[in-house]
Amino acid sequence: MNNYILNQHVSFKNVARIIIVLIIVGMVIYGFEHFGGRYMSRLSAFVAEQGSFGPIAFMAVNAVATMFLVPQSVFTVAAGALFGWKMGAVWASIAMTGGASGAFLVARYGVRDWLGARFKEHVVFRKMQHLSQTHPLQVISLSRLIPVVPFPLASYLLGVTRVRSVPYVFLTWLCMLPETLFLASGGHLLHVGISQGHVSWEAVALIVVAGVSLVVLVHRLKARFLDNANRN
Repeated sequence: MNNYILNQHVSFKNVARIIIVLIIVGMVIYGFEHFGGRYMSRLSAFVAEQGSFGPIAFMAVNAVATMFLVPQSVFTVAAGALFGWKMGAVWASIAMTGGASGAFLVARYGVRDWLGARFKEHVVFRKMQHLSQTHPLQVISLSRLIPVVPFPLASYLLGVTRVRSVPYVFLTWLCMLPETLFLASGGHLLHVGISQGHVSWEAVALIVVAGVSLVVLVHRLKARFLDNANRN
């Protein structure tokens, strides 16, 4: 029963967070487009005119913001609106992985002792430390798929555990990919729908596929995580 309640709580939290982000960004896009002199359309055109510098600048800001605990989901939706769902997902995925890797390295080689002392009584952190000794890959995967703690903070806390850096980078990218595709497609749909008045059916199809993949991954890995936690 406790596992069922936790499953429902985490699933609801995931869905609610994504919906809230899309609503907020949608309202911002609508306001800028209709009350700001088509600001979003002009911004998209400006970014396109910058060539390779536009994506590079976006990824740099996104990565640094992630290290400063800014939610990466907002940037992912913005990437979809600015670059389209395909390249938006690519740039957001690279930036998110880079920021998470930077946070991991800062925690491991810079502030490891401070973080360990600061969060030593935190229930989630203690469980992460314990399970990282026996199930490090699952700890990485679940920390990305289940937002028990915010994504940027989890990146720092994982740097204090015994997980290895290469699996950390790869699984961070892989496990966040469905959500990245989902949010980037949502951002693209919002921008196209508001500024041009038509729907990108490619982005709609991708949202469905990414959403289903995300649900399947979360439930399968979550069941393993909870079983291992109960046995330990």
